[in-house]
Amino acid sequence: MAYQIIEQSCIGKRDEAHNEDGWIATSDYVAVIDGSTSKGTYDYGDKRSGQLAMEIIREAIKGLRPNCTIRDAANELSAKIDAFYLSHDIVKEVQEHPENRLTASVVIYSVNRQEVWQIGDCPCMIDNAVYENPKYWEQPIAQARALFLEKELSEGKRVQDLQKQDTGREYILPLLRYAIAYQNNETEPIYGYGVIDGFPIANRFLRKFQAAGARQIILSSDGYLHLFPTLAQSEQYNNQLLEEDPLCIRRHKMTKGVMSENVSFDDRTYIRLFIK
Repeated sequence: MAYQIIEQSCIGKRDEAHNEDGWIATSDYVAVIDGSTSKGTYDYGDKRSGQLAMEIIREAIKGLRPNCTIRDAANELSAKIDAFYLSHDIVKEVQEHPENRLTASVVIYSVNRQEVWQIGDCPCMIDNAVYENPKYWEQPIAQARALFLEKELSEGKRVQDLQKQDTGREYILPLLRYAIAYQNNETEPIYGYGVIDGFPIANRFLRKFQAAGARQIILSSDGYLHLFPTLAQSEQYNNQLLEEDPLCIRRHKMTKGVMSENVSFDDRTYIRLFIK
């Protein structure tokens, strides 16, 4: 292989049975897949929609042609999700209710093209440069949650109470569902954003970074609050911030915090590659 995995970690926010993150490494591609937290009501059985999306995409990456482009990959991965809708006769359901789609973000290193591809909000680091892709509307909604929970705390609620029932999350959930209308919405210039969900992905949502000559590449899900050159540094930063602010309403305002049964606010995956 033209790369070596120096270190790798994939940890569920609750446990591995519920982990919606995944990763894969082949001779041609290394990828981190982050299945989106379900915000819909459709019942997919014993698996969450994000977990199903991750598993379908992880398997599909195995079948990508060695030298395909980011456009080719986006089309093929999206087609696999679309095929699931067709086989389960739920095309109309997911057309009318985008919150029920199988949705995931990916960041992929193409060995042959020496490129890193980003579809959605999975960050990456190429040598010392970090590339993030946050949704435009996410921080205002996180701010609204923080405002709501700060008010709850000022009125006597304890952090532990809010970790059992995140009333701030309940408060913003309608907004999160509403924002999904902008998912793969090519005509929306500000709020539109790209993911893999079985629907067409506009070129402007496909981000490509040159990695020719790079010595180190890090692929991650957004379960890390900040990317550092090593896993230990990234874990330390997460642990310190979450110990100080488990609700995630201060230094790093998030749309969800650490629930009482969980070990983090989100699933997290980190892969560090040495490029030969």
